[in-house]
Amino acid sequence: MSNRYLKFIEKISFTGDLRKDIESFFTYHNESSTYQHTISVENEAVRIANLFGVNGEFASQAAYLHDISNVIPKSEMMGIAESSSMEILEDEYRYPRIIHQKLSRDMAANIFNCTNVAVLRAIECHTTLKAGASQLDKVLFVADKISWDLPGENAYQDEMRKQIALLDLNAAVLIYLNHVWEQRDKLKLVHPWLIAAREELLLSQV
Repeated sequence: MSNRYLKFIEKISFTGDLRKDIESFFTYHNESSTYQHTISVENEAVRIANLFGVNGEFASQAAYLHDISNVIPKSEMMGIAESSSMEILEDEYRYPRIIHQKLSRDMAANIFNCTNVAVLRAIECHTTLKAGASQLDKVLFVADKISWDLPGENAYQDEMRKQIALLDLNAAVLIYLNHVWEQRDKLKLVHPWLIAAREELLLSQV
């Protein structure tokens, strides 16, 4: 266990049952909204995984662990990231909150003893995706986006769901990537990984 995470778990008793431990973890940190989102993502991830022949257990694990770094105050995220061996991109310093996907991967390994490289990779890119994404990466990415409980009408979520129903995972992914790209002038950051993932998918359609 890395010392950088001890203060986040010192009063939590883990059982080895991931769902129970995730509930205890978020409950202790008063992150009920993150826990509810996590359960929604897990349900969607397993459902989508089954549609595309992706390992459902891996999808479940990745979903449970994808947002565990939300318990870290935003003001501490970059400092903790710097204390680890993870690579931090220049763009991420401009918008430190985006580092949460990499922190969640690090916490999954160091707190929850996750050693599955495929699961860790999916966690690491669940917000932005990346070029060369696996099917599991895409499953978690899509499950995360369509599980957001957002105010108002969000047409892109309905379009993503339609593409999943049509069994086109890449199309569902691209809908969200295009949604971000179209708003690039209004956003603090369009992550380089997202740009690369979008360009790769667009090229695959040519």
